[in-house]
Amino acid sequence: MHLTTQEIPVQNLEIGMYVSRLDVPWVQTPFPIQGFHISKQEELDLLAHYCNKVYVDRFLSKVDVKSRLFLTPKNVEDAVDELDAKTVRLINEKARFKPRIENYLITTKLKKEVRAAAQMYQQVTAQMSALYRCMMQNGYVNINEVRSASNQMVKSIVNNPNALAWLCRISADNEALYQQAIRSAIWGIIFARHLGLSRHDLRDIGTALLLAPIGKCKLPKELLYSHESSEELQQYQEHISLTMEETEKMFSSSHQVNYILSAYCERNNGTGYPRKLVGNRIPFLARVAGLADYYEQLINPQSSREALTPVEAISHLYSLRGSLFQAELIEQFIQAIGIYPTGSLVKLTDNSIGVVVEQPEKSRLRPRVALVKDNMNMNLEKPKVLNLAKDPTDEYGIPVQIDKSLRSTSVDINAEELHEKLFGNANSWFSFLNIQ
Repeated sequence: MHLTTQEIPVQNLEIGMYVSRLDVPWVQTPFPIQGFHISKQEELDLLAHYCNKVYVDRFLSKVDVKSRLFLTPKNVEDAVDELDAKTVRLINEKARFKPRIENYLITTKLKKEVRAAAQMYQQVTAQMSALYRCMMQNGYVNINEVRSASNQMVKSIVNNPNALAWLCRISADNEALYQQAIRSAIWGIIFARHLGLSRHDLRDIGTALLLAPIGKCKLPKELLYSHESSEELQQYQEHISLTMEETEKMFSSSHQVNYILSAYCERNNGTGYPRKLVGNRIPFLARVAGLADYYEQLINPQSSREALTPVEAISHLYSLRGSLFQAELIEQFIQAIGIYPTGSLVKLTDNSIGVVVEQPEKSRLRPRVALVKDNMNMNLEKPKVLNLAKDPTDEYGIPVQIDKSLRSTSVDINAEELHEKLFGNANSWFSFLNIQ
């Protein structure tokens, strides 16, 4: 159990507590996300109906959990929101989605798209590595190369978003700036596809996120890993203006890409930078790109902060609805990425362990999982792909579902071997990940 987590009987729960785990699988309850703040009596009643005890995170809770564990009267006032009601209403009323332009369908089978996407990812990685190296040496970036890389990713993600999501997760150990830019661009394009934006918008979001870290190349390296003091933070936030200085030199860069780059670090409640924009004053595509980049920073932080699992990151985002990000936008992002994103390591209710390899668009809570360990914790020689949407059962006839997500470091899995067994051609795929 995590040091900040406390097991509490359901009768002792109160509004304001942050529930991080249940004593039953989440999929057997009506709660939409793994981890949430208790905000109303109806949620207390539902928890009492489905559970005997839950696990509360003292750090994330809005009330003092330790001092209230043994209190039985339910007379605690609702936790006060960080934003006053007027600001919340302003943000919710003014923030609106663009109308859906496209209805994208998966047109390529996963195995075929992964093989094609792996070759493309290799080319894009080499391209972006050379581009960032050139940027650091002489301050020049070829915008046409960046736009071409984004176009290639858009084509693959439109065909089948699971392919690049898979490759994105198994390349996550690489902390190079350009690798983080590629992963952020992938999440951004996947999100934009889900929202039904035009291919032109998908390309511009990808292009902007590929360019987003170039200003960081000009900052002291230690500042990228730690910017705790107000002076360090102010210096770190200059990466936006440094990026804009570079993009202004690119005569063929689009105005829309520049708008995204200038505002993707703004936040819905006005706490972002550099201009502290609020709500719909932030360009819509910048909101989309900013959420994707924020998610990437949660699961692959460049700072010294501990990385979150994809499920923890999604849960954290859910808690930020209406504050850092527009509530409806976060809900759409969760639908796009999934509660158990492709590449997530999960434990099933029969104690077997696997990796999520594909999420059907209509049943994201029941993805396809490649089992790597059986229910006795023994390694499987060949991964067994289990389709949870088909309601598989264990040896006792009990339905098998996802119990919880696991940290990638908690189980010894050779990503190269797993990729080879599932999709083939692992050697050519993994050989380029060490490009600097």
